[in-house]
Amino acid sequence: MHEFPTRRQMLLAVLMATALAALIEWAWASADAASPLPRVLSTAALVLTCAGTPALLLAHARERTRRERDAALRSAGDSSALRDAIMDVTPVGFAFFDRNLRYIHVNAALAAMNGLPAGGHLGRHVSEVMPALGRMLAPRLQRALETDAPVQDTCLEVETPAAPGEPRFWFGSYSRVRGTGGEVLGVIAALSELTERMRAEQSLQEHEGLLDVLTRSLPDYLWGGKLRDGALRDFYCTPVIERTTGYPASAFVEPGPGGGPPPLWAEMIHPEDRARYRARIESLAPGSEVELEHRLICADGRVRWVRSRAAASAKDSQGELHVGCVVTDITDRYLADELRQRLHESFRRSAQEWRRTFDAVTSPLVVLGADGTIQRLNAAACILFGGLDPSGQPLSTVATEPPWSSTLPLVEELRRTHGSLTREVKDPRSRRTWELSAAWVDEVGGEDSRIIVVATEVTRLLELQASLRRSETMAAMGAIVAGVAHEVRNPLFSISAVVDAVEATVGARAELAPYLDVLRGEVRRLNHLTQELFEYGRPTRGEWVEGPVRPVVEEALDACALTGEQSRVTVTRTLEEALPPVRMDSRRLFHVFRNVVENAVQHSPAGTSVKVATAQLEEEGRAWVRCTVRDGGPGFREEDLPHVFEPFFSKRRGGTGLGLSIVQRILEEHQGVIRLRNHPEGGAEVTLLLPAVSSPSVSMHLDSLAS
Repeated sequence: MHEFPTRRQMLLAVLMATALAALIEWAWASADAASPLPRVLSTAALVLTCAGTPALLLAHARERTRRERDAALRSAGDSSALRDAIMDVTPVGFAFFDRNLRYIHVNAALAAMNGLPAGGHLGRHVSEVMPALGRMLAPRLQRALETDAPVQDTCLEVETPAAPGEPRFWFGSYSRVRGTGGEVLGVIAALSELTERMRAEQSLQEHEGLLDVLTRSLPDYLWGGKLRDGALRDFYCTPVIERTTGYPASAFVEPGPGGGPPPLWAEMIHPEDRARYRARIESLAPGSEVELEHRLICADGRVRWVRSRAAASAKDSQGELHVGCVVTDITDRYLADELRQRLHESFRRSAQEWRRTFDAVTSPLVVLGADGTIQRLNAAACILFGGLDPSGQPLSTVATEPPWSSTLPLVEELRRTHGSLTREVKDPRSRRTWELSAAWVDEVGGEDSRIIVVATEVTRLLELQASLRRSETMAAMGAIVAGVAHEVRNPLFSISAVVDAVEATVGARAELAPYLDVLRGEVRRLNHLTQELFEYGRPTRGEWVEGPVRPVVEEALDACALTGEQSRVTVTRTLEEALPPVRMDSRRLFHVFRNVVENAVQHSPAGTSVKVATAQLEEEGRAWVRCTVRDGGPGFREEDLPHVFEPFFSKRRGGTGLGLSIVQRILEEHQGVIRLRNHPEGGAEVTLLLPAVSSPSVSMHLDSLAS
């Protein structure tokens, strides 16, 4: 197709022609006859101009047309290449069909979706490529050819060679294509893969269904929202809240002021817990968790205990925290814990009361297992174990001292007899006596058996019994002795008077002197015996005072000085200055110290010494004043020790046997103790113990005992 010069080109040609005409006219005007050459040249130029200008213009126009055509072809090729590139790289499948529904163009995405190469589509009818798919697409393509409105398939389920046997889901859009003249060229189809999205939606629906079933089956309800600037927004709650609180789930759907939780959400929290609850929730940091127990006021007014466990996510792009909370009803557990606490407290109090009662038993009590293992014991028993608690240990390994060492034979016998036994046990070292009672106890309805051992100290009881027997004996003997002494005193007085009269009448005759000396000695001995008999039988009446015992001891030692000199026995004294006072009848106590010291002097050989010492000591939780008298004699014979306090028992020639009996009786009046032993270094040692006065209560006690 020829292209004509443009208006600009025609204007340029006219200007050139005008310029040439002016030149020719000038040439003709300036030429003379003599020189016709300028006229000839100008005429030729005019002819050439008139003939060449159109040709020149036509050639120029053709060249321009060619260049523009080449540029248009290149532009069309580039557009086609760009279109093909875009269609090949796009993930959407494109296909162009002619009016007979034959494939004209297929991009790479659609070829991959179909599982066939692009060349296997071109020129073939849509039902020939994939019959099943073609039968579905053909009506849709035909409908698109007949209307300008696009035809769409929101969800097209297909099966292609790309995934045989697996249903795929596509989104299809079909549009009619017209040419520049308005004629219908064909239809273009755009197909998008929806399989993964459909599967994801299906999975999401399944998970949502499972989550809904799960949340409805759980006893806990959940709530959540966004924590923005310390305030909760976008609140939501699971319907299970109705089961816990009694409020309908619809009451928690509508948001509160500012998009926050509904007012009921905060109002149902117990007033005493609201501030603490709000502070803990609003103080959640990114990625943190918080747990607290609080109370809820239910729709019927009941108060229930719940545990709220809330967690916060990291901040999202808008700086908000997503908060989720699980609320668990713990009322039953809380009530059970409260009941368990009350029961525990009750058991603790019962155990304490039982323990106090158990420890209040003054007698040591031990509960043994059938194998002899100590299971429990009271405070008094712990004292006998040296202040230790041997619970859980076998009795055979810890019973090293009386009375427990004597318990082992009882336990062995009870294992055989399953009965009860009683034994009396003496501790020679401490001079304590125990009554051991053991019994086998079978648990009712159980297999465990117990052995209960009770150790009752009867030392004081035996002492009181012995004292009572002695008192009864002494009372009976005292009455007899007092009568005898009274009857003997008168004859003694007469004998003494007769001896004095004989001596005054006869004078100092040498042959009678030995007889008179014997008579006077025997009279003195009988007077001494009579005095001791009176002392032995005298009722207990004295003048009781509180004071130091040292002056009484010193007075008794001074009274014994002459006896010591006559026997050539030295009496040494070691008396402490600071001794606690004692409650005493000083006259009778003087008789005690004098009797003991004289007895020690009489049993000491000439040239030996008698050592007297006083001191203070603690024994059995009481303060005592101790006085020890140690002689230089041979000591006591072991077979005599049980009888030394019996009246009229004496191993000394000329002795009455009443001295130690009188000493023991006077000490008992003072609540004191007398002990006899042989000293390891030789000689006999007598220890006198008097209770020290430490408080008014002790004085009152001693007064009552003395009276």
